[in-house]
Amino acid sequence: MACGKTNQDKLDPLTAWELAAINLLLAVKPTADFDITASKENMLSLMESLDCGELDPALSDSGFIGKTEALLLAQLRGECITVSDPTTFAARREIFAAAQVIYHWAVAQNLWKMHPEIEKSINGDQ
Repeated sequence: MACGKTNQDKLDPLTAWELAAINLLLAVKPTADFDITASKENMLSLMESLDCGELDPALSDSGFIGKTEALLLAQLRGECITVSDPTTFAARREIFAAAQVIYHWAVAQNLWKMHPEIEKSINGDQ
């Protein structure tokens, strides 16, 4: 994973997921004052919202969970992700952790079927 590369037409999966997560936070807490550059704090707020059940509608949103799955598959496969935003890069562990928790919660609630590659990895088949 590299940082500081120039922006391309398409966002990398980490930045795209972080932006989707921030948009989700803004939707569930429209009066909150979020700093989009506070990536670590935003992921903590996201987890708090998940704990409070505020993200339940997003867990059945195939677009959001599909983007979450794509990010986790990129991580699992060891794909090179070039992140151009330094704050996103600095919070990459927190962003991946939040994505994992949300994905597994959606699967646990039977709102999404776990991808076979992720399942194999969890079961130690890889």
